[in-house]
Amino acid sequence: MVLNDNIKKMFASFAPERQKAMDRYTSFRVGGPADLLVLPQTVEQVIALVKTAQKTELPVTIIGGGTNVLISDKGIRGLVMVLTRLKQKIEQITPSINTGEESPGRIYLTALAGEPLGHLCRYAADAGLAGLSWAAGIPGTIGGAVMMNAGAFDSDMSQVVEQIEILDLATLATVVLPANRLQFSYRKLALENSILLKVRLGLTKADAGTVRDEFYRNLKIKQSTQPVSQASAGCFFKNTPGVKSAGFLIEQAGMKRARCNGAMVSDLHANFIVNHSNACARDILNLAGQVRKRVYDKFGINLKEEVKTIGD
Repeated sequence: MVLNDNIKKMFASFAPERQKAMDRYTSFRVGGPADLLVLPQTVEQVIALVKTAQKTELPVTIIGGGTNVLISDKGIRGLVMVLTRLKQKIEQITPSINTGEESPGRIYLTALAGEPLGHLCRYAADAGLAGLSWAAGIPGTIGGAVMMNAGAFDSDMSQVVEQIEILDLATLATVVLPANRLQFSYRKLALENSILLKVRLGLTKADAGTVRDEFYRNLKIKQSTQPVSQASAGCFFKNTPGVKSAGFLIEQAGMKRARCNGAMVSDLHANFIVNHSNACARDILNLAGQVRKRVYDKFGINLKEEVKTIGD
């Protein structure tokens, strides 16, 4: 997209980077250039950026930690906001019995969307707060984890989210949505025309040693069974309800260690496609297509992607 001088002038105060390669902002380490890239640090900056984008009719793309996305080699048109700097001190709230707040006995943790999920997990473990240890080792931000309803060990974000605060893109107003107004499903939160800004989690007080032990036990399991040291976007395909896991199907279809140029199906966990050697997005997508076809040919199951592809 060609940006005229007027658009450049209107965004100048945000110090955007133009034609910035997105590979460093994703865990896959691939991705073409963004027309305009900004890393806002406050909710006010996010709102101001959206207002400016609407005035200039630029499309807006929101990225968190980039751990569940694949950005195309041609990049992303318009304005891209990476929210990894949208964070503040984690706030812990213990409701008073006399306030009449719902969920008595719950302890709330509140964080902005750019807070790393790992920080929240360790904070909860150190504070003896139960309910989040299952998320040990899951990369990315809390905002991204909520948007994709991240899960592990038969738990997911829908079980601990008490409320979220969003920016409604139609009205540019911030709105608080309690848990009973959120539509979670497998690896998804239905949230249209909005930007997630803040998350409140509801946890419970427990023995700190027990919570820490569970956290580090789950972390060790993840590190020993997944290629956490390699560039990937986590599990590439969703598990199909009622059948074996996607990783099992891929391995049984003979696709473990399969390659397409620099992309490879992990030899540790078959549902991970890794950037083994300078892969591009096309390599990863081509390999994913081969995996999907082989699984369908052998089992008649059409795997659905969990990783979200963004860009041209």
